[in-house]
Amino acid sequence: MNEPGNSKMENKAEPQTKQDNTREATQIVMVDTSQINVPKERVTSVWDPEIEEEFEKSIVAKGVLEPVELLKIDGDLWLTDGLHRLVIAEKLGIPHIPAIIKEGSLEDLLIENLIRNRQRGKSNPAQEAEVLDYLIRVRGFPLENASKQLGLSADWAKKLLKIATLPDEIKDYLKRGQIPVTGAFYIADLTSASDQISVARDAAKWSYSAYQIKARVTQKINPDFQPEQGETTFTANGKPSRIPIRCRFCASELPDTGKNYVWVCPDCEELAAELLAGYHKALKETLPPPPVHDTQAPVT
Repeated sequence: MNEPGNSKMENKAEPQTKQDNTREATQIVMVDTSQINVPKERVTSVWDPEIEEEFEKSIVAKGVLEPVELLKIDGDLWLTDGLHRLVIAEKLGIPHIPAIIKEGSLEDLLIENLIRNRQRGKSNPAQEAEVLDYLIRVRGFPLENASKQLGLSADWAKKLLKIATLPDEIKDYLKRGQIPVTGAFYIADLTSASDQISVARDAAKWSYSAYQIKARVTQKINPDFQPEQGETTFTANGKPSRIPIRCRFCASELPDTGKNYVWVCPDCEELAAELLAGYHKALKETLPPPPVHDTQAPVT
């Protein structure tokens, strides 16, 4: 597997023919793995480690049976589908793997790769952001055209571009699933890269929800902001802490049942508070003092 920019040897491909029930005969060739280039800007399916381990065992037992898919661009072979097969083949020292080769452009490569992974339901937003940013910033695609080609809504494309501006460390957290994608959008609202990284590190360490990331970002942007009861505040080391909900009348802490709302109009609520406060005050004033017990021994 070559990285972009490496020199390449002449590709030696051995043609085969495969017939299936859904399409005409497809030309399959055996390709030297060292001749396959993997673009940096690409989307990779996210696999569970146990599934990947079982996948490797199947290749050890049977070899690579399903061909990878390649695009031939200016004489070079670029991977569009099958990265896990390629990586494991190289790990196991398998020199040649089956491949289907088509002609195309770099744009075709990036677009097809992203769409394939989105349709599998395993696409990674951080990688999608990098591909979209590359098409717009480097290849000169207008946003509307790029989002349409990739099958993205305009709103989602704009959010992905926000992710693309984040430091690589944060995008790595997102790729590994250590912070939620919606949380990454909130982090992008911070203007300082150091603040962004600080919040992302705490989010990964303490497993923030997207709601908690939003709260942390809000408090970073506005240090004078005072969270209300039931909302989240944070310790000096970033640990989230819920502000307890207390009874308006007696200040007792209420359990977090999610059903602490009482529907009353503001006027009645204020009147009730005043009456109850007056009641407690009057009660204290009218209660008799506690009895004083004589501790002297009785006279006999």
